[in-house]
Amino acid sequence: MNLPLKADLHIHSNYSDGKSSVRDILNVAVRRGLNVISITDHDTLSGSLEAIDIVKEEHIPIEILPGVEISTRCGHLLAYGIEKDIDYDADVRDVIDAVHDLGGLISLAHPFQFYRHGAVRLKYFKIVDCIEVFNARSLFIFNKLSNYFCNRYGKCKTAGSDAHRAEFVGYGLTLIYDRDVMNAMRNRKTDVIGRYSAKMLILK
Repeated sequence: MNLPLKADLHIHSNYSDGKSSVRDILNVAVRRGLNVISITDHDTLSGSLEAIDIVKEEHIPIEILPGVEISTRCGHLLAYGIEKDIDYDADVRDVIDAVHDLGGLISLAHPFQFYRHGAVRLKYFKIVDCIEVFNARSLFIFNKLSNYFCNRYGKCKTAGSDAHRAEFVGYGLTLIYDRDVMNAMRNRKTDVIGRYSAKMLILK
């Protein structure tokens, strides 16, 4: 595999606090040449599941990695590769165990961004599979700290736009060096790129 897959692994639709429909998100993602996206609405898989159905029915050339952003008591977690709801009002460790039991993976969402429920306690950095080291709606210093501890603990790197409007899809990208996205994440065959936009911080 020569070129990596380009994946935005943190997107919100109007199934939670996003402003755009799943279809609008898909249209932008395809137009921008993304290979993979994950719609990670807060505490619901509905956005991801609708995206999977649309892509299958209309043969849209993009892969959907099912995902959800889980609001735990100690910070937000991104769960990937599951298509079944779990108990979202649970302890971090219980959520991680439940996702692993379903064959999924966990990434810390926007770590250190405490005012948006990013995890700050290092004990959680040690027990997740991945760490979001670039979030386009997070401050540079938080992303830098996340990357430092990701390297320190040997975790997989993920990135996402954290887009709440379709126009921002693709601002944070995970580069995936394996045709099997989950396999790449399990084996840390990823890297990240992204760009910041002040407009993203203004438009919620």
